[in-house]
Amino acid sequence: MSESASSVDGQPSSLLRRLAAIVYDTLLLLAIWMVLGLLVVILGNTTGLYSPRAHFVLNLVVAWGFFYWFWTRTGQTLGMQAWNIQLRTEGGQAINAWQATLRYLVAVAQWLVILMAIWAVREYGAAAIIVVTAAALFALALSQFHPRRWMLHDWLTGTELVRIPGLAKPRWKQNRKT
Repeated sequence: MSESASSVDGQPSSLLRRLAAIVYDTLLLLAIWMVLGLLVVILGNTTGLYSPRAHFVLNLVVAWGFFYWFWTRTGQTLGMQAWNIQLRTEGGQAINAWQATLRYLVAVAQWLVILMAIWAVREYGAAAIIVVTAAALFALALSQFHPRRWMLHDWLTGTELVRIPGLAKPRWKQNRKT
């Protein structure tokens, strides 16, 4: 069952599609960080100026550059292209530099909250697991009940992730008899 281009274009992206794009982009970003880490460690060890904190900050800046580049150019990272979703403003235009930067900063802050929750679970055990799980489910549920499935970073930046039509099949696949 295939959806027509008009029935897909502009519809809110599902949580599953968002998560799949996040996994794809995370793998790409990890590859970039590995190459960067190799260069930083080699350079830091030869000069004696290696700093883990500076390396961490450099990783955050490179991640910002990765998302900023794609979001402000086409509205799609490579993972978003693979899953046919695009980042747009509420009016359907491309996002600007401020929106891209704020969206990245809010997303990083959300991940830091998740990391603090993991620390709390390790530190305080079962009670923290219940509280953290309930809070995470509540946050996800709020986004799913929103008419456009906005999450916190969507709401604060006035942007949304929408489905777009996929690329057409190659001619050799279209003419193939099944």
